[in-house]
Amino acid sequence: MILPRIITAIFGIPLILVSVYYGSTLYFITLLLVLLYMIKEYVYMTINAGYETSLVGSVFSGVCIFLIIVLEEMNFIRTNIYLTPVFVTTIFFILFFIEILRQKPVGSLGRIGVSFIGPVLFGWSLAHMFLIRDIRPKGMEYTILLFLTIWICDTASYIFGILWGRKKLAQNISPKKSVVGLISGLIAGIFSVVILKQLLNIEIINTQGTIILGFGLAFFTSISDLAESLIKRDCGFKDSDDLLPGHGGMMDRFDSFLFTAPFYFYFLIYFLKK
Repeated sequence: MILPRIITAIFGIPLILVSVYYGSTLYFITLLLVLLYMIKEYVYMTINAGYETSLVGSVFSGVCIFLIIVLEEMNFIRTNIYLTPVFVTTIFFILFFIEILRQKPVGSLGRIGVSFIGPVLFGWSLAHMFLIRDIRPKGMEYTILLFLTIWICDTASYIFGILWGRKKLAQNISPKKSVVGLISGLIAGIFSVVILKQLLNIEIINTQGTIILGFGLAFFTSISDLAESLIKRDCGFKDSDDLLPGHGGMMDRFDSFLFTAPFYFYFLIYFLKK
């Protein structure tokens, strides 16, 4: 399994870094395509698990949240109306409207919930990844730090977990996750941020903040991994897809960002406004 992971990383990482480097439209399109594929995987898994998930409702929910967060934060849409509540209300309306047209009340709440929670979580997370890149003047550096720290944490957790991970972290959710892997990831996260901050010339974060950030990124990376594993286990899947050899699907590759990206964005905003 290690060789396919390395081959995928050799081709995949440069593609991601190129989109991060150019940012703007290219990065936006990249994240939007990732989101659509994640929703596709999610809908496939949940339907196979018997949830009767609405593809239209799921795509609308995820893309809608992604677009409104990006557009409103970047002031592409200028209005006195609070657009996020309006769009969330619209999402709920569409999901309920679809169920009314179905005229199948039994299981309707389950279909609405499943069509909402996953896609909205994906759209929310990826939108914050875009917002991080758009921070001026160091958005590219902040984004690279995020990607590299998560990759380093994942690698450290994976390697040390395989070598010495005896006590399982959450065996019923992710059998391969271990306590040693978690601790290794936390340590790697702290050291990664300390080193990368210097290499990328990021000066706004003080020493205490650097340690907190490294710990936080590693912690939320682990929880995000488990959250995606929770979805897969409920649906009876080991991997969300076989798109990326050694890594599974797009959900498997971007699962670490689910809660990590929003945490990182608001952490940076706090320090930028100090």
